[in-house]
Amino acid sequence: MTALQLMGVGGMLATCGVVLAIRSLRPAPPALQAALAQLNAPAVTVHRTATPRPRGQWDWLRPSIAELLEDHLGVGDADLRVLGWTRSQLAARKVALALAGLFTPPILTTTFLMLGINVPFAIPVVAGLVLGGYLWTLPTAEAKEAAAKARAEFRDALDFFLDLIALERLVRGSVKEALEAAAEISGCAPFLRIDAVLKRSALAGQEPWNALRDLGDELDIEELRALGDIAAIAGDSGAKIYGTLLAAGRSLRHATLAEERAQANAASARMSMPVALLTIGLTMFVAVPLILRMIGVS
Repeated sequence: MTALQLMGVGGMLATCGVVLAIRSLRPAPPALQAALAQLNAPAVTVHRTATPRPRGQWDWLRPSIAELLEDHLGVGDADLRVLGWTRSQLAARKVALALAGLFTPPILTTTFLMLGINVPFAIPVVAGLVLGGYLWTLPTAEAKEAAAKARAEFRDALDFFLDLIALERLVRGSVKEALEAAAEISGCAPFLRIDAVLKRSALAGQEPWNALRDLGDELDIEELRALGDIAAIAGDSGAKIYGTLLAAGRSLRHATLAEERAQANAASARMSMPVALLTIGLTMFVAVPLILRMIGVS
């Protein structure tokens, strides 16, 4: 295979990769007739039996392939829900990064060939497969890490939310009113999510503690389910929960502090080896010239 043929194949592969990457990231244009029909349509009540899965950037793939990719992402539904992502969005990112990693080595190889530098054909192929596989797994690890951080942020907000509910419970007549008033105080993301859930439960005629339990199950946050249980006991039996809420808030704060201490200790342990290597390097940098000079003088 001549260099000119390699350049041609590399250029075609690079062009296909760029086109596919741009196509996967570019949102689909809206259909004008469908948009006008939706605006002019009369208001009707639609009862849906299942929530449709968003397609969007998956229109260029066969539905069977898109569903196969969405079912093998390595991230649970609870992690995606706590981030507000869909499986289609994560899969689109994984595909885009994998294609970018797959076609980057051929592009570089084509550039080297144009400069007159011969590169074996196996190198860009192996490098593209390795880089594409690594970039395919990278969004999964990022999503899991971001979900853990989002849950930690939610627990921090619940710490304050419990204290607010306890204070509101002292001045209001019911647990429902205390929950709704406490959720409206802050504008951070966890409070807004809880407030939206409580408002939907009120419109649907559902008890707010059941909505909190469902949200805890949906996001896989045990503390939110525990809050729902505490509110359910108070709402069903009329028990006073001021002390219980404060105790739950203290327990949550202690757990958060213990987790932060563990993370700090782990970070310190990870830094001990680089610091030791840096100290040894500086010592050798200072001591070796002196030793060599002493040997040369003697």
